[in-house]
Formats: sequence, structure tokens, C-alpha cells
Amino acid sequence: MGEAGPRRARGRRATRRFVVHRLALTILALALLVAACGDGSGFGGATSAPTTAAGETTVPTVPTTPPTTGPAETTTTTPPAETSSTTVPPGTTSTAPGTYYEVDPSDFFPDPFPGSSGGAHGSGCVVPDYVTLPNGVWFGFAEAVGGGAVDFDLACFFTGEAAVDAAAEDGEEAFDFYIRNKVAVTYHVSVAVGARVWYISMTSGDVSMPTEIPLASWPNPDSFQDCPSDHCAVWLYVNGGQVTGIVEQYLP
Repeated sequence: MGEAGPRRARGRRATRRFVVHRLALTILALALLVAACGDGSGFGGATSAPTTAAGETTVPTVPTTPPTTGPAETTTTTPPAETSSTTVPPGTTSTAPGTYYEVDPSDFFPDPFPGSSGGAHGSGCVVPDYVTLPNGVWFGFAEAVGGGAVDFDLACFFTGEAAVDAAAEDGEEAFDFYIRNKVAVTYHVSVAVGARVWYISMTSGDVSMPTEIPLASWPNPDSFQDCPSDHCAVWLYVNGGQVTGIVEQYLP
């Protein structure tokens, strides 16, 4: 009996140590589990960013339809519309259709226009149909004036080398100028109501510089020229089939 008591006591102590050991292991396991899971809902908690396994690459999203590039736009400049008429004073070189021929008081003597026959001054002295005097600047003689029209004997006026050449062709001699009048055609040309006229005044003191007078005052008896006559040298400015300008030409 005496020995049995102590043995039972040792068995109970061993049992208590085992129970305590298991309890400690259980508590330790629970603590590790809580630490592994974590709460994640605390103040300042954040969700971990997803990680990419080694060897994987992140591919950006690409639009399924590639953008299209249209042709480059070009800017078209529309040139301004051409005017139907151009004012051309003496000395210019245009005889294009639609050109308006106007007297230039600063230079009464016109240069030869391109295409004028033999380099004659103005528009020349060749008319295709020999019936109608076309638009242009023409030299000749005012043989008659009246009824709102002028009877005009077209002639050629040459200067310089052109005068020498033309005179040689005609068997004549040229000095400062040469006038050729071989076409036996007189043109009856109407005179516009607003036509401007310059005459050679014997009282101006400078017979080489024409003086403007009203159309109704021409021909003027004070003129150096004998107008109208076969010797009344004039330049006619013709526009739209009418005389719009008349300039007497001084001849020494």
C-alpha cells in the first residue's frame, strides 16, 4: 500500500505536464496561423500589388484597328479673276484683245507695239480686212470730220533704223523719221461723245507739245495743222470701234 501511493502521484504529474505541453503547442500553432493570415483591415493597411512570376512579361493593350492616316491636305489658292480690260498708255507693248488704249499726256508719242508692220510706231499700219479700223493706236491723216465721225487715211510712222530701212525699201531717204502711205483706203470711224482731243497750238509757244481742247472745238483754226486735210497728221486711239482719243502730230 505504501509504495502504490507514490507511483500514482508521479503518474498524475506526468499527465499534467503532457496536457500543459499540448496546450502550449496548440497556442503556438494558433499564433502562427493568425500571423500568417493577417487582418488587413487595420488603419493604414494596404493591398499588396500583384506580382509577376519570373519569365512573364506584361503586354500592353493594343487597339485592334490600326489608325489610318489620310493624304496630306493641300491648300489651293484661287488666282484672282483676270480683268476684261487694261489701260495701256502710249509706250507700252500690248495689243491684246480687250485692251483699252488711253492717251498718256506725259508722252504723246507711242512706241512701236509688238507685231506692228516693219517696226512702225503704235499699232502699225496693216489692217487685215481693209474695212474696219481695229482697236489700237493708229497714225494717219484726218481727211474729213463731221457727223460724229472722221475719215481717216491710215499711214506708217517710222523712226530710227526702222525709218532708214523703210525708206530704203521705197527708194527714198529718211532723216529723223519716215512716213509711208501706200494704202489707198480711207476708214470712216465714229468718234465717241466723250473723246478727248489734243491739238498743236500756234500760240502756245511750244508746237511740239499738244494742248487739250474740247471735242466740240476741234478742228481748231488756231492749230498748226491744216485740219481736216490730207496733211492733218493725227494719232487715233480706237476702243470698241470708236475713236476715244485724238492727238495731232507735229511734223516739221
